[in-house]
Amino acid sequence: MTKYGVVPRRFIEYIFIALKNPPITQPTLTTKSTTIPESEVENEIAILSKIHSPRLVNLVGFSNYTPHQNRLLVVEFMSNGTLYDTLHINQQPPTWGRRIRLALQTAKAVETLHLCVPPVIHRDIKSANVLIDRNFNARLGDFGLALRCCVDDYRLLSTPPAGTMGYLDPGYVTPDNLSTKTDVFSFGILLLEIISGRKAIDVSHSPPSIVDWAIPLIRRGKLSSVFDPRIVAPKDLVVRKQLCVIAAKCVRSCRERRPSMSEIVESLSFLSKMVPLRSWNGLTNPCLMVETVGRPVEVVSSKMKSVGDEAKRLKNEEDDMTRAKVSRRSKLKDEGSSFRGVFGGSKFERNLSAGESSNGDSRRCYPVARSNSCAQATA
Repeated sequence: MTKYGVVPRRFIEYIFIALKNPPITQPTLTTKSTTIPESEVENEIAILSKIHSPRLVNLVGFSNYTPHQNRLLVVEFMSNGTLYDTLHINQQPPTWGRRIRLALQTAKAVETLHLCVPPVIHRDIKSANVLIDRNFNARLGDFGLALRCCVDDYRLLSTPPAGTMGYLDPGYVTPDNLSTKTDVFSFGILLLEIISGRKAIDVSHSPPSIVDWAIPLIRRGKLSSVFDPRIVAPKDLVVRKQLCVIAAKCVRSCRERRPSMSEIVESLSFLSKMVPLRSWNGLTNPCLMVETVGRPVEVVSSKMKSVGDEAKRLKNEEDDMTRAKVSRRSKLKDEGSSFRGVFGGSKFERNLSAGESSNGDSRRCYPVARSNSCAQATA
C-alpha cells in the first residue's frame, strides 16, 4: 500500500515487477527553456530513467499518457515490505548487525543520488520509502518529490518546500534553501529511528519529535537511553557512541556543519565491520541470517527447527551404528577365543594370524555387513 494506492504484483521475464497506478493529472507544461513535469509520476520517470543502481527501486518501464487513462509506472517489486514495517510492525525486531547494514545501504542510495551531475535531491527520505527486497537489502524508492539541484532549473526555483513532517529539514523554508544537506537531515532522522525503534513523530511520547527527545540525551551522554529497549544495545561502546554521533551530526541546525553522504557511508561501513551478521554455527545452532555471496538470506524459523531435528536424528543413528559395531566386534572376539580354545596351536590359528598380519586389518577376516540406512547415514 503506497500513496498511489494498492500496488499489484506482476511477473515478467522471470522477474517480479510492481505497477503504480497514480490518479489522472494534467499534461506537462512547456516553457522556452525546459519541460516541467507537473505530476509526481512524470517527475519520477524523468529522474529514474537516467539513474540505475542496485540500491534504488529502479524503473522498469511506463505507459504512454492519455487524457482518459492513468499513466502506469512499472518498477521492481520489493517482496519484504518497507523499513517502517521492519522497525515498527514486525514482531521480531532486527538485530544491530542488520540495522547498521540497512542504514548503510540507504546511505549508499542517497549518496548515489548526490553524486549525479547535477545532484539529485530526494526530499522525502523516510522509513516508509526504504523498501526491502527479497534478499533483505534496503532500496530507496518513491522519487515523486525528487529534484535535480541545478541552479538554472526553473522547477527547482519554483517548487515550494515539500516532504514529510518529522523528517523535513527545518531550514528548508524557501526553494533556494534546498541542497544535498536537506537529505542529510532527513537521513539523520531515519538513523535515529533505526537506533531507537521509535517513530519520527510519536504523539504517545513526550516530546513527540524524535530529535527533541534523542539529541538532549546524546548531549548528556545517556546513550543507553536512546537505543531500542526491545533488544540488547551493542556491546561495543565505540559502536554505540559512533551511531549516536553520526545521527547527531546529521540533524545539526546549521546545514554547513552537517556531514556529506560520502562521509556517512564511510563511517557506517566501518561500523558494519565491527558488528558482523550472525553466521552458521553447525547444524544444531543455525542463525537467523546467512551471508551468501554478499547477499543475506532469511532462514525461516520452521526450517531452522527441521534442520535441528534432522541433525539430532542423524546423530542418534550414528550413535546407534557405533554401538552396533562395538557389540559385533566383542561378539566376534568371543567367537575367536572359542576357536582358539578348540583349535589352539593348530594350523588354523597360524593361518588366521598370518592373514591378520598380511592384510593389516582384522576386520577383513570378519566382515560386518551394513544396512543401507546405516551406509547412507555415514555417507
